[in-house]
Parts: sequence; C-alpha cells; structure tokens
Amino acid sequence: MKKKPKTLGRFLTRKYVTTSLLLIALLMILITIAQFFMNSTNDLAKNLGADTIVRPDYEKIDITILNDVGGWVEILDENNRVIYTKGKVMEKKEHYTQNQLLTMDGLQAIMNHRVHQIGPLSLTIGNVDDSYLATFAPFTAENGKEYICIAKLPRNRLWGNFNMTFTSFNSPTGKRTLRGILLLLIPSFLIFIFCIWRYSKSVKEHLVAPNEVLMDGLRAINHGDYEKKIHLNAEYEYIEIEDSFNHMAEQLKQSEQQRLAYEKERQLLFANMAHDLRTPITTIKGTAKAVADGLISEEKLEQTMETIISKTDHMNELVTRLLIFSKLESPDYQLHLQELDVSELVREVLLEQLEIAEENEIDLMFDLPEEPLELAGDAVELRRVFDNLISNSIHHNPAGTIVHIRLYTENSRIIFEVTDNGNRIPKDLQEQLFVPFVSGDDSRSTKGGSGLGLAISKKIVEKHGGTIAFIELTDKEKMFQVRL
Repeated sequence: MKKKPKTLGRFLTRKYVTTSLLLIALLMILITIAQFFMNSTNDLAKNLGADTIVRPDYEKIDITILNDVGGWVEILDENNRVIYTKGKVMEKKEHYTQNQLLTMDGLQAIMNHRVHQIGPLSLTIGNVDDSYLATFAPFTAENGKEYICIAKLPRNRLWGNFNMTFTSFNSPTGKRTLRGILLLLIPSFLIFIFCIWRYSKSVKEHLVAPNEVLMDGLRAINHGDYEKKIHLNAEYEYIEIEDSFNHMAEQLKQSEQQRLAYEKERQLLFANMAHDLRTPITTIKGTAKAVADGLISEEKLEQTMETIISKTDHMNELVTRLLIFSKLESPDYQLHLQELDVSELVREVLLEQLEIAEENEIDLMFDLPEEPLELAGDAVELRRVFDNLISNSIHHNPAGTIVHIRLYTENSRIIFEVTDNGNRIPKDLQEQLFVPFVSGDDSRSTKGGSGLGLAISKKIVEKHGGTIAFIELTDKEKMFQVRL
C-alpha cells in the first residue's frame, strides 16, 4: 500500500487535534477545580420537597413536577395513619411505624448514593434500587389539626452528592481542600505549559526552521551565489519548494554561464569586427591618399580604383553579414515558415554556383532525389545556409578539388551534406568553425572571407530545430552535414 505524502496540512491538523485534546483535558481539570467553589441547588429539585409543595388545603397541592418523576403525596395524621393521597401511588400504605419513616429519610438516602466524579462528569455505578425515598414537612391544616406531608419518589429518579464547606482556611477541612486544589492546579499548569511548548517546538521544527533555510538560500541567490542548494527536512509542500528552488538555482547558474559566454562572444565579435574592418579601411585610406597626392600613375590608376572598390565590397559584405548575425541572435526574430521543397531549393543554389565552380576549376558532383523533400522552413534563410556551404567549398579549396553534394532522408530527417577532398582544416580550428569571425584560412582577410558565414548558418539551422556539424572523414576528406 502506497504511503500517503507527509503534507503540511496533515501535520497542522494532527498538531491541532492533539493540542486541542490536551487543552480539553486541561479544561476538564479546571472545571473540576471550579466545582470546589460552585455548589448550587437545582430549582426544579426544590419543587420535589414536601416543605415546598405542602399547603393547608392539602387536597389542592400541585404535584405536577412530582408526577414527572413518578412520585406522589401522602398526608399522615398524628398517629401516622394515611388519611389522603395524591398522584399515582406505587407503594400503598395505611400506616407507618417510626422505623419505616426513618428508612425513607431523603438526606440519608442521598448520602448513601454512590456518585463518581470525573472532572465535570458525574457517573453512578451499581446503584440499582427500586425502593422509594421521601421528604417530610409538618403543617397545620385548615381545620387546625397537625398533619405530616410526605412527598415520595423513586430512589433512582433523584441522586446527588455533597461537598463539605469550611469557615476557615486554617481549619482541617480548609487545609485539606486547599491541598487538593494545589494538587490539581500544579499538574494542570504543567500540562498547559507542556502543550504550549510541544506545539511551539513542532511549529519551529516544521515551519520556522524550513523558512529560515529557504531565506538563507534566497539571500545567497540574491548575492549571486548560484551554487547554493538547500535541503528542507519538512513536509511534502516544502519538498516541492526545495526542488523548485534548487532547479531555479541551477537554471540561474546556467543562465549566468550563458550570459558570460555571450558577453565573451560579443566582445570577441566586436574585437574581430574592428580587426577585419581596420585592414580594408587602412588599404582604402592609403590608396585614396596616394591617388590624391598624385603618386599613382595613369596606367595603375584603374587597378588602384578596382582595389578600392574590392575592399569597399568586402566591408559591405562584412557589415551585411554582421547585421544578419545580429538579427538571428535577437530573441524576437521569427522565421517565415512555409511548406517548401528542399530538393528544388538545393538545385536552385547549385545552378547559381556552377559557373563560379568552373571558374575556380572545382569539380561539382551532386546526388539529389527526384521526388520532393517537403519541409516547413524559411526558404530565404535555408537558401543562405546551402549557398554558404557550397560557396565555401568552391572558394576555399584549390583547383581540381572534387565537391560532392548529397541530399537524402534518414529516420524522418532531411540530411544535406557537402563533402570535398580539398584543403585540410587544422585541428585547432575545427572546434571553432562556427564561432563568429573564425575561418578555416590562415588569414581570412586576404581570402575575402568574413568569418561569419558558418556562424550564421548554425543560427539558421538551430532555429529550424536542426543541427550542423563538421566531420573530418579522412586526412584528405572533410564534410559539413546539416540535419533538418
């Protein structure tokens, strides 16, 4: 059987019930103590006494309450003969002896009645008696004669107990009573203190202590200590808080690490951008100054202007790609998704690159499926990825290089691969190929690369839920693989 979780609600309910029971017990004890000082006579019981109900015209006696308890009234003359009855007589007598009258004495019957007092409760045990008790009241009737009124009722319909009173605390009875009160009051006070201490201790262990641990953890997080982990030895609700807190701390730690990585990447980005812009700017500035100073001959002027235009185009490409990279990094950027045929998209890119490949003496081979490969993607951005990978293989490999382009499906994923046997990429650069401003060339500036193409491609592929990777197949063969 699965054990129920130790919840805070169950804990508080259990503590409340146990504390309430202890306080109820304490209250019963206090009521018992109060009974020493509170002794009263039941007003209804007074109407059962003969001295209350008797009247000179005894035939008009009101015995309504006496009837309720099964009693009746008898009138005796001076010779103890019964001359009149009223009510339902359950024990018929015509005459009473002195001894019979004494056995019916109400006070003696009550004193002999065993009553067990437990706090505010009074219990009668083993007092089964079908006899009757009576109260007596002599009176003078309207005819001037002396009579005795007897009010009789079943013994089991009336019971009570008597507490002795005392006139001085110095009397034996007073001292005994005070001693009894102290014997009850001191344990009652100790029980009360124990209840409060026990409840306070439980609340401190199960509520205050976990809250203090939680507050310490929050202070640590507030001061940037994301390594902080907490352990709350408490009920189920606090276990959830503990798990949530530790998960939050781990998330904050990862976010901080990611923030630092982004900050480092951004700093590197700006540093590399400044480096890559400084070189063409310096060239343009030096060349323009040479032209302005008349240091360039008419024969070399056209070549010099072409150099300036080439460097300007390079700068323009660098800025354009930087803007694209920044756009892709923005969390607000959304792809324009639509159903497209990846096979057709790759064919279009290949057609644009065939002439360039021929100029660079690169042998292009491709293996594309005839059937459409449909995908929900951004056609403009995916075109940028395919174009960049094919263009890199054409521009960054020597003449005679064979570039094999392959497109196929595997486990419901679309795989695009560009494999070539051209220049080998050094090991120290392979792990940084997708970092901004990192290129496989020894000098990206001289080759005209921006160092942002692969970084942009990685961002685009990841936004499509895919992956891009560089794989070195052999010493002479390498491959870029995109999985969508």
